[in-house]
Amino acid sequence: MSKADPAASMSRPLRLYAYLGDAASDAAVRRAAEDWAGSVEVRRGDVRTATRDLQKERSPDVLLVDIGGIELPVSALENLAAVCEPNVRVIAIGEANDIGLYRQLKQLGVAEYLFKPLKADLVAAAIMGEAAPAAAAPGRRGNLIAVFGARGGVGTTTLAVNLASYLADVERRRVALVDLDVHAGTAAFLLNLPPGRGLREALESPERVDEVFLSRALHAASERLDVLACEEPMSERVETRTDALLGLIEKLQRRYHYVVVDVPRALAPSGRAVIDRAGLRLLVCDGSLAAARDVVRLRAAFDGIGHKTLTVLNRKGAPGELAAADLRKALGGVPDHAVAWQPKPLAQAAALGRIAVQDCRAFRASVAGLAQAVTGRAATRPGLVRRLLGRRGAAA
Repeated sequence: MSKADPAASMSRPLRLYAYLGDAASDAAVRRAAEDWAGSVEVRRGDVRTATRDLQKERSPDVLLVDIGGIELPVSALENLAAVCEPNVRVIAIGEANDIGLYRQLKQLGVAEYLFKPLKADLVAAAIMGEAAPAAAAPGRRGNLIAVFGARGGVGTTTLAVNLASYLADVERRRVALVDLDVHAGTAAFLLNLPPGRGLREALESPERVDEVFLSRALHAASERLDVLACEEPMSERVETRTDALLGLIEKLQRRYHYVVVDVPRALAPSGRAVIDRAGLRLLVCDGSLAAARDVVRLRAAFDGIGHKTLTVLNRKGAPGELAAADLRKALGGVPDHAVAWQPKPLAQAAALGRIAVQDCRAFRASVAGLAQAVTGRAATRPGLVRRLLGRRGAAA
C-alpha cells in the first residue's frame, strides 16, 4: 500500500475504487471525487469485500475501504495488503477518532485514516493529493527473487518458470517473470508465449518505460503471471545497462507482489546487480562435483551481502550424481531444498508448452516447498492446488 506513482498517472488515467457501507459515506465520496481526473467506482461493501474483489481483478491506483464495524480492522487490512498490488494507496474509513488505530494503520502502510461522518472536503484532500507529484513517495515494493544456476544446464529456467507459475496460479499473487537471457527466450518458450522486443527496448531505452510501455511489453501467461522475455538474434550484441535494468525492476516491483528474475550463469555486471538487490536468491545446482564446487564459490561471493541465499538441488536422483554423503561434504552441508529428477514429465511439458507443475505431482510438491520458503506461508492443500492449476490450464 503506497502513494500512487506519478509517472504512472502521466501515462494512463488514474482509477479510484471506494468500498463503503452506508449511503452518507457514498454521497460524501461522490461529491469529493467530482474533480477527480480519472475514473471513479463506488461499490457497496467494506474492506472484506475489497479483498474478495481484488483477488480476481487488477488493483486501482487509489482505494478507499470501510473498516467500520470490523472486529479486527488491522488483520482485515493485512489480508487486503496481501492481494493489492504494491503501488496501491489505501485510505481507510472508520467510525471513531482513534489515534491508536491511526498509528497502527500508518505502520501497516495505509496512507490516510478518515472517520465518519465523512466530510467531502477532507475526502477530496486525501483523494486529490494522489494526483500531485509533490505527494509521491517510494511506497511499498514487491519482493525480488533472483534465480541463478551454479552452472549452465542445471534447470534454472525451468525452476524459475514453475515457481513463478505456482506463486501466481496457486498462491494467487501477481507475479512478473523476467528472463535476462535476451538471446535464448527460454522462459517464453516454456510458457508457450511469443518472445517480444519489450525487454530489449527497456534495457536500451529506459526513458521509454512507463505504465503503457509495460502493459504492452509484458505477455500474460495466466491471469496473474506476466512475462518479459525476448529472443534476439545470436549475431546481435545487446547492451544491458545496469541502471536501466534496476530501474525496470523497480517499476515492476511497484506493480507486482513478486518479481522473479532468471539470471544467466554468465554473471554480467547487470546480473550481479540484480542478485545483490534481491531479497531472496535461489542458487540452483545438480548433484555433480563441478556444480557443488561452484555453489561453494558463489555462496562465498553473495552470502556476505545480507540477503538470503537458498541452495536448491535440482534433479535429485539423476544418474551420475554424487552419493548423498559426498555431496553434503562437497557443499559444506545439506541443500536447503531438493527437487526430484523427473525427466519424462518435464520433457513432455516443454514439448507441449505446458507448465510442469500442472501435470507432475512430485515436481509440484518440490516447487510448493520452494514457494513456501518464498512466501513464508504453509503449502496450499493438494486438492486446491489441482483445482487452481486445472482452471489455469482450461483458461490457457
